[in-house]
Amino acid sequence: MDLFSDTITVENLDTARKLFKESRAGLLTLFNNSPVCMSMTTTAPGKRTYVRVNKKFLETFGYAESDIIGRTSVEIGILDREESVRVGYIIQEKGRLQNDYVRCIAKDGTTVHTVSSIELMEMNGENYLISFFINITKIMEQQAVIEQRTQQLEAVNKELEAFSYSVSHDLRAPLRAIDGYTRILEEDFSPLFDKEGKRVLSAVQDNAIKMNNLIDDLLTFARLGKKPIQETDIDMNLLIEEILTDLKNTTNHKAEIKVNTLDPVKGDYALIKQVAINLISNGIKYSSKKKNSLIEITSERKNHQVTYMIKDNGEGFDMKYADKLFGVFQRLHTDEEFEGTGVGLAIAQRIINKHGGRIYAEAEVGKGATFCFALPC
Repeated sequence: MDLFSDTITVENLDTARKLFKESRAGLLTLFNNSPVCMSMTTTAPGKRTYVRVNKKFLETFGYAESDIIGRTSVEIGILDREESVRVGYIIQEKGRLQNDYVRCIAKDGTTVHTVSSIELMEMNGENYLISFFINITKIMEQQAVIEQRTQQLEAVNKELEAFSYSVSHDLRAPLRAIDGYTRILEEDFSPLFDKEGKRVLSAVQDNAIKMNNLIDDLLTFARLGKKPIQETDIDMNLLIEEILTDLKNTTNHKAEIKVNTLDPVKGDYALIKQVAINLISNGIKYSSKKKNSLIEITSERKNHQVTYMIKDNGEGFDMKYADKLFGVFQRLHTDEEFEGTGVGLAIAQRIINKHGGRIYAEAEVGKGATFCFALPC
């Protein structure tokens, strides 16, 4: 029995030695071929010399193995002394370094940004520090580019704010003067004007009003980019009812407006109301020359979104120009045909885009148009 036990012990020992040899070989293969930088150093404080480094390490830092083995990171130049002391202090205090940023230096002097982990490991009765470096230099460079772009955008936004302030104040001042002087002419000197003079005076007043409306629309368009969305549950039936009441009280339109029961949606109430106002007003305007002007408002819930449709029986347009509809100052009709600033649809598109939706139109010349905006639900 004892002899049998001794035989088993010897066999187990041989097997253990074989497994150790194979596992050691496997570990070395894994070490050498690892996709991240790996190194093995001694543990003596202030004298942690390299014992082994892998292929990725040599490739990343640009050294030959003979440049590395037996020397410290400071002697080689991979770490400056300050960074080496910092890393050594962490290892001394915590026994390891875990996912910490370490600034390294390649042979050509370029900075190699890394996320590093260093673990204490015993091999053949000796203690070693096993280091893992993930090279994040490209990420850091991309982050620097993003930060630069962000700073540039902030500078542009400040310029736009200054421009908006200038538009709001500097351009309005002469408009107010034009409006004031024309009113004085109309009230005090109207009897001195003939028919043509009165027509010209009226044209000046009308164009001053148009310019003021254009300024309002441009400012609204510019400010939309910075305006945060205040999302709430929106009862679209109530929203449309408010719009129609306002239009009835402020305009003399004769359009018949039919509203089906509309699906609710989430969004910024004030902004979605602005979209609906623009689209309904457009429908009324472009169908105003029809004998029986008709606007129909419907909705459809499908594929995780709600689509709202405002259909009119007005002038319509050629679909080959559809891509121009939502650009600033892009108009498919002249002022003589239908007045407008050319900014309303651009405002609507920007609002819907901010909500993660889309806006589009379908039309046929002389047979009206349908403007649709879809919002996620």
